Amino acid sequence: MSAKTDDQSPSLRGRIKSWAKGPLFYPIAVLIGFLEGSFVLVPMEPVYIQMMVMRRKQAWLVALALLLGNVLGGLVIYWLGALLADDLLQPMISFFGAQETYDATLEKLKNNGFTTLFMIGVTPFPFQIGVAAAGAAGFSVLLFTVAVTASRSIRFLVIALLVMIVGQRAEDLLKKYDVEIFVGGLLLFAGFATYLVFFS
Repeated sequence: MSAKTDDQSPSLRGRIKSWAKGPLFYPIAVLIGFLEGSFVLVPMEPVYIQMMVMRRKQAWLVALALLLGNVLGGLVIYWLGALLADDLLQPMISFFGAQETYDATLEKLKNNGFTTLFMIGVTPFPFQIGVAAAGAAGFSVLLFTVAVTASRSIRFLVIALLVMIVGQRAEDLLKKYDVEIFVGGLLLFAGFATYLVFFS
């Protein structure tokens, strides 16, 4: 049984490498980012890292493609939250047992929307719940897009930078230094917020 698997593995790797060299690589990266930002609820870092490793020298371009799809996916859930919160999203939130989290997020968005959205983008908080709540709360779509783009870009570009430096070992480093990366994201946000308040 194992011999058969071993025989098939090189073929599978060859197909993946061929796909990575093909013209649809970046559109597929956008699609994967879209799915993760909209309807896929599990972390997809292992997929991102493999994609970036395939094109290690252009990992930052892969990150931008994933970011574009992710923001577009977030906007879809935002509009679903704005237009169909009661009919469509409420049953889903109840099914996943996330009602308390959803209600708390709604309250935070009403009090400090931009900061809350930014934090949702850089922390393990369920992204879809946060963006759906933003739509339901009637949060500005422009500020929503800025906050989500800024926060998610940190996530994707940090992964891309790690891949460009250390390659396949990026996943292990992300797990080992997740707190440091989170703190770094907070510092970047603090600098961005300071600029908006005092210099814009």
